[in-house]
Amino acid sequence: MVWKMMVQDTLDRIKNNKIDFVDFWFVDVFGELHSVSIPSYSLNEEHFVNGLEKLDASSIRGFKSVNKSDMLLVPDLSTYVVLPPVYDDGQRKNARMFANLYESDGKNEIRYNRDSRFIASKAVEKLGKFRLTKAMWGPELEFFIFDKVNLFPSAMGAMHSYGGSGYSIKSSEAPWEGGNASTRIGLKGGYYPAQPRDTLEGIRKDICDDVYRYFGIKVEAQHHEVATSGQCEINLLYNDTLAAADGVVSVKNLVKVKARKMGKVATFMPKPIYGDNASAMHIHQSLWNGNKNAMYDPDDVSELSQIGRYYIGGLLDHASALCAISNPTTNSYKRLVPDFEAPVNICWGVGNRSSAVRVPMYLHGNEYSKRIEYRVPDPTANIYLLEAALLLAGLDGIHNKKDPGDPVEENIYQMTPEQKRKYNISSLPYTLHDALGSLQSDKKFLEDVFTSDFVDSYVEMKNSECKSFAQTPTAWEVSMYIDV
Repeated sequence: MVWKMMVQDTLDRIKNNKIDFVDFWFVDVFGELHSVSIPSYSLNEEHFVNGLEKLDASSIRGFKSVNKSDMLLVPDLSTYVVLPPVYDDGQRKNARMFANLYESDGKNEIRYNRDSRFIASKAVEKLGKFRLTKAMWGPELEFFIFDKVNLFPSAMGAMHSYGGSGYSIKSSEAPWEGGNASTRIGLKGGYYPAQPRDTLEGIRKDICDDVYRYFGIKVEAQHHEVATSGQCEINLLYNDTLAAADGVVSVKNLVKVKARKMGKVATFMPKPIYGDNASAMHIHQSLWNGNKNAMYDPDDVSELSQIGRYYIGGLLDHASALCAISNPTTNSYKRLVPDFEAPVNICWGVGNRSSAVRVPMYLHGNEYSKRIEYRVPDPTANIYLLEAALLLAGLDGIHNKKDPGDPVEENIYQMTPEQKRKYNISSLPYTLHDALGSLQSDKKFLEDVFTSDFVDSYVEMKNSECKSFAQTPTAWEVSMYIDV
């Protein structure tokens, strides 16, 4: 009865909002957003109760084979929002809902085990074993907005061109561009510049306005980031697991749509510019039992509870394997190098941004704000899988009482190899191939939720990217070796 009332309420909202089309969103294994749109007049109660018979899963990367490809999209009614006019040039009124994926087991319709939202939901269920009720997440999204990106010889041929390939980046902020000196930002010189040097403040504010007005997602802050040529950051306020992940997917999509509407190009590729800082997706996280923050201890010098320390121990213990999910592209490892503010060292610190795990210390005696920040991920990660993997690694640390050791206070970037050995500080994987190998050998903490089959398939698909990358000559290699 309650469910039918919710369905009827959703249908009433669609009618009262005068919605023309409803878009149903879901992501694939790697977090890429997919959408199917249905006219509002074609929707009825049956679609919301039993699902939409609209998914050929063989056409979605990493899903199903062509002989067993029929799947259902079951709308999550709680995710209904009216989309901003920018999604349809104001010509029609559109709404959006996330959909959960279902398949048949021969008798019943069951959740699909490669549905990213399902994996995140299963991870959250593990909290009950630790007398915890929820995990809270605060993602920091970094990205670039360029004026233009050209691929040579063409977008389709740039990856494998027998005659050579390359790219160019256009930005009014770029130091390599001629033009208005008042908007030029040097390499690593883009942190908090004011207008007119910050040419993208208006776009970022438009995004933040729409994110809150239409999606109901609260933004903590927005600003220009360190890199030149339009590096931006939008910080999202804390939310629980699914809501935070849905929020990241929504914001990333809106950023791209807004940029395209302005004749620009938005990218969440971590390292598009040589010699400059790359884009990260730092993740703030905390564990709660009702209204009590399980990571807070007012009697500890850093106000971090023993549960929080064990959670950090789990993250550090599984950091190399986590990289395959938190940094899932070959380009990710062009960010994870020294001297560019990237956390390449497996250790933790209090207020220390040179460590992989940081315990922020802005406010003392504030239980609500006590959290840990995992600084390794970048925005190419599938946010649902990332939250699930981080949570499972942390809970594994709590279960096995993994002590992370003492926090590191020094600037780890300036440490010698001998000093790092003294503190028992190891390094993250240098390549995606190395990270995938770590995941394959350290997947047990994930298997109960992700399943071994999913992890094996994920590793296989990502290894194919590594193989293709390894076989493709780059412009750098040609310039270095063409005359040997």
